[in-house]
Amino acid sequence: MWQSTESAVHAFFRTRGFEEFRTPLLVNSPGMEPNLNPLEVEVNGERAGLITSPEYSMKKLLGAGFEKIYTITPVFRNNESGPHNIPEFMMLEWYASGSYEDLMNETEDFLQAVLEDDAKWPRYSFAQAGVDEFGDPHISDKRFFVTKYPLQQASLAKISVDGTYAERFEAFEDGMELCNGFAELTDPAEQRRRFEAEQLERQRLGKTVYPIDEELLLALDKIKSPIYGNALGLDRLVMLKYGVGEIEDIQLFNQKF
Repeated sequence: MWQSTESAVHAFFRTRGFEEFRTPLLVNSPGMEPNLNPLEVEVNGERAGLITSPEYSMKKLLGAGFEKIYTITPVFRNNESGPHNIPEFMMLEWYASGSYEDLMNETEDFLQAVLEDDAKWPRYSFAQAGVDEFGDPHISDKRFFVTKYPLQQASLAKISVDGTYAERFEAFEDGMELCNGFAELTDPAEQRRRFEAEQLERQRLGKTVYPIDEELLLALDKIKSPIYGNALGLDRLVMLKYGVGEIEDIQLFNQKF
């Protein structure tokens, strides 16, 4: 299952001219989002963590001049449990120049290619999808995109030109979130403001407050064209492709703690 799916992923991106990169797993700032709980470690007496996403490193590559990039990497999130969640899982992320709409079209092409299913992925706005307080949409379709997230859920996404929504979307199939795509924020001043707000929220919640990744902000300042990025759970993609209901059932090793 895994080998077939990964081969299809590599074939899709290489055909479109993307370069594959390996990014660090151990970093000083593993994730700023208040809802995430990075796995913490100590390195040479200093606090560090395992990545919750390769996003920061990938954007540094964009700032260094690489244009179409992707990676497949393990990521780590503490306190993750349930039929679709484990603390260590595989993430596919890709980035390129383009718009929010370009990314949605490309994501649909990708899912059709890897899942070997030409069915369309209809698009519903956040309001149309009836997303609840837990982030779950209420749509009867089997598969779909939820688009136009509210401003307070922008995360690392750009705000629309008219200022009414975040250029962010998520894909769902069979009630399972599959990916989270953005028109990426590249304004370092605005990114710093969001990071500082997230630091305050983490402090309020009693969670570890990580330092702002200054190298990331410097990299963002070097990105001059609009870019998009998508983070997709590869384990969940394998589950969908082969009709598996529990994420533990596609792991070679027991991940129960």
